Amino acid sequence: MARWCVGIDLGGTFVKFGLLSEDRQAGPTFQLPTLVDARPGGVIARMAEGARQLIEGRGGEEFVAVGVGAPGPLNIAEGVVVAMPNIPGMENVPLAARLSEALGLPVFLENDANAAAYGEFLCGSGAGCRSMVLLTLGTGVGSGIIIDGQILHGSHDIGAEIGHMIVIPDGEPCACGQRGCLERYSSATYMAQRATRMVRQGRASRLKAVLERKGSLDSLDVEQARKAGDGLAAEVWDDAARCLAVACVNICRVLDCDQIVLAGGLAKVGDELMVPLMAHFRRLHWSLTAPRTKIVFASLGNDAGVIGAAAVAWRGSG
Repeated sequence: MARWCVGIDLGGTFVKFGLLSEDRQAGPTFQLPTLVDARPGGVIARMAEGARQLIEGRGGEEFVAVGVGAPGPLNIAEGVVVAMPNIPGMENVPLAARLSEALGLPVFLENDANAAAYGEFLCGSGAGCRSMVLLTLGTGVGSGIIIDGQILHGSHDIGAEIGHMIVIPDGEPCACGQRGCLERYSSATYMAQRATRMVRQGRASRLKAVLERKGSLDSLDVEQARKAGDGLAAEVWDDAARCLAVACVNICRVLDCDQIVLAGGLAKVGDELMVPLMAHFRRLHWSLTAPRTKIVFASLGNDAGVIGAAAVAWRGSG
């Protein structure tokens, strides 16, 4: 009889559900809209609803535990959501205990970026590694760190925030309160914002016509303009790659991990990102030894978080 853990990836728009077997085989996944307006009780009820759908669809099989990947800040040891900006009322909510009561199974809580990193480490591009760092390049820059097979949390459950590593001292202000964070230079959101600001300041660019037509820019607009030879877009794109390379070199010096795995929307462009990133990385890397940490793309796509959450449940259940 197969034994499974349920993985739940809690987001502000959707809740994703999936399964992972004892031998690391992933089952089907699906998602349901997050009932944001229903406050914590409704959100937890929606999570229980989706988990039951998976469990009841496999009658006779054994379910061991449930893992939840959620944005924070969190108290992971206590299974408590300290705060969650995208879901009103999610403050000091004992999510693990309440979901466990609803399902009759142990529930283990983990930061969503850490869960995604753990999924890639066990079942994706990091399989076979001892230590790995995941960088998710999208709306922001999320990250997770796995050292000797263990998720790094830090003393206060706020470690592994590589998106808020300072790469430009006294640089652009970040929403976190610092200046010059990696997220402010290498996220899809910031690239689009910076290009928009430069166009509106009068810099010549084919993006001006795009901005006038659409009213806003996104990172795909920047990439397409760069490929078409636009100087402004090339500058923005290269700065993003350079700052990402700075972060990667710093990761190598501090952690000396086997791999840095790139995920998220920007990673989907492939060599358009990897080629300039590696050029800067090699230029900035120290000369004492050749680079040994590999920089690769993620392989699990949008399933990394839910697979990782289920893997966290397997780990927690012993």
